[in-house]
Amino acid sequence: MNYRTGKILIITSLLLLPAAFSPIQGEEPAFSYTHIHREGSSTAVSESRTETREKSSKTTTHSDVSVDFPSAPSAGGMVYPYLTKNKLPSASVLRDSGSAYEYGVLAAVKGEKGWGLLGRKGEEVVPPVYSSISYEGDGLFRVKGKKGFSYITADGKPAAPPREEGTSFYRGKGKYGILDEDGKRVTAPLYRQVLAPFSEGIAFVELSDGRKGAIDEAGKLLFTADFDSAGPYENGLAEYRRKVNRFNWGVLAGAVLGGLGGNGGSDEMLPLSYDGVKRGYLDRQGHVIIDSRSDEVYPMTEWGAFVKDKGLLRFVNREGQDVIPPGSYDLSGGLFYEREGLVTLRDKETGKMGAFRLTDGMRVKDFIYDRLYFLGENRLFYEIDGRTVLATADTGKEIRELPRSAMMEPFGDSGMTWMENGKKTEALDRDGRVLFVLPSGDKAGGPFRHGLSPVRRKKGWGLMDQQGQWVVPPVYKDLKMM
Repeated sequence: MNYRTGKILIITSLLLLPAAFSPIQGEEPAFSYTHIHREGSSTAVSESRTETREKSSKTTTHSDVSVDFPSAPSAGGMVYPYLTKNKLPSASVLRDSGSAYEYGVLAAVKGEKGWGLLGRKGEEVVPPVYSSISYEGDGLFRVKGKKGFSYITADGKPAAPPREEGTSFYRGKGKYGILDEDGKRVTAPLYRQVLAPFSEGIAFVELSDGRKGAIDEAGKLLFTADFDSAGPYENGLAEYRRKVNRFNWGVLAGAVLGGLGGNGGSDEMLPLSYDGVKRGYLDRQGHVIIDSRSDEVYPMTEWGAFVKDKGLLRFVNREGQDVIPPGSYDLSGGLFYEREGLVTLRDKETGKMGAFRLTDGMRVKDFIYDRLYFLGENRLFYEIDGRTVLATADTGKEIRELPRSAMMEPFGDSGMTWMENGKKTEALDRDGRVLFVLPSGDKAGGPFRHGLSPVRRKKGWGLMDQQGQWVVPPVYKDLKMM
């Protein structure tokens, strides 16, 4: 089996914003309603929170009103907010954060007045003056200043908002109709509400008689469905939701291997929780692939989705077929490895961890481990019988025994990682050799990327290279790799 470095998600229940699927509201006179569909990652940072949004970000623009559908390709097209009010245990998502580096941007940094951008050499290319900044793809950044939101390029110059022409909606006489890509009317205003914009040639609307359904770009009704809200199609599936009046707090996973990373240095980690949202998935013909009536349905990934019902957890592929049959598995502490199509789970009865392959449900690691994590770069971290070990992922060959209390980050693109050993933090290569040790009190803030890693010294964040030297001194309040 080929184990490659890839994205790693801690499996947990997810808190999704109901507003993400809110119906579109509009005012007279008639105006166009269209959407933007861009491929590429989006990393957003603000005064109050940091969030990572992956490719297939969809933005619907309603004149001067916008409704965002930010998405992560393996997480159902929703926003993942920070845990703030409920103070529940946190879990994490570890993701690739995009290609801003291709346009000369290394990181976003927070200074005394706000957020700005660093170039590849660590120089300030955009002064830190914005209350929020996010990478939107194609070298464009969305920023919030004193006059509201606007767009800039990687060197700070003003830019026009990205737009993509296509089939859209307009409003007239209190209802919505369809415009073709040239702005010509396809239908009269027929629909009460636009529930999800056109995506993959299909949109969700509320019909004049109150039914909800899907239409094609000519306005032909494809099917009706029973749901409260729906999102746009992505790779042939659309998420729908039903409202519930109860909260079902699931068991949450802890941070990745103890949560290396700090306030701003943890550039790819988002605390998440599950709020009992009743989601399901429809195919392009309106067939229910995963029914929202299950106790818990987790967001869709490129491989499928986890479904929990009557206390048993299973993994269902995108065709609705069971890949991992229902079993007594615990998501707490489990990890989903998207690129490799692997997942580690914990057996609820024994408390031991093992791993499955998601293409065919094959068990690739027996449930014998106290801890089990794939680290990328063909590396595996496990604890068994009181021994903590760094090993090869494909063969399980032991590379090095680690201290019992050790915790490790996944390997970055430079083949380096961090290991916490008590109060000591060490930089390791793929063979487990210690390259350098952080001074006491310094805190590593995420994996190495482009040969650099965020590190905090006292109250300031900077960037450290593979030799332990400061490339960007620790002078920023926060730092987010891009």
